[in-house]
Amino acid sequence: MTGGNSPIGYLKAYNTNLYLSSDPVKVHEALEEGIAAATMFTPEKMTEVSETQLRVAFDGDAVLFSDESEQIYKAHGLDKFFEHEKAHENKPLDHGPLKGFLEVLGKLQKKFYAKGQRMDCPIRTYLVTARSAASSGARALKTLRLWGLEIDEALFLAGAPKGPILEKIRPHIFFDDQMFHVEGAAEMGTVACHVPYGIAQRVPEGKGIKDKGIFSIK
Repeated sequence: MTGGNSPIGYLKAYNTNLYLSSDPVKVHEALEEGIAAATMFTPEKMTEVSETQLRVAFDGDAVLFSDESEQIYKAHGLDKFFEHEKAHENKPLDHGPLKGFLEVLGKLQKKFYAKGQRMDCPIRTYLVTARSAASSGARALKTLRLWGLEIDEALFLAGAPKGPILEKIRPHIFFDDQMFHVEGAAEMGTVACHVPYGIAQRVPEGKGIKDKGIFSIK
């Protein structure tokens, strides 16, 4: 309780790993402070999700990774983007705003792996990206490996809609920097979060948003 004042100044003191809010302005403030943050959209009718496994799905560029490659695509087109990714395949991408959140999820997962429970781990992570596995996916995977991070499933859609894949995965929460992907996921009953980062950002109007919270994982 902050008496109407913004809670953003307290996030680092609380070792906050993820800040979710219905207020996009506060989300921007949190990201500027280096805190993983997103604007949460809760659909009116939510799809059924697993009761035994937490499933978290991430977009790649401008979410886990920087928007470096997205800038190339926007400025020079798809062919130049593919050329750039091929030429820099072995150079890791810079980190994006939610890299740290994936790291803390990974630390929790490793506690179960150490007990020989990898296949039964109650946390599962997904990379759901518009990148193509054949032409630009290698750099994303190599970046995660160089960071020492693992993702349970990587799904490369080559520009196809993400809705059908999300319907199959049924994640508890999905993060993307593109509002049309967030809106599409929410329409299908998925809790979707907009990460306003990089060149594609735009502040959502807040229609249909519910709930907010601060999460610290120990």
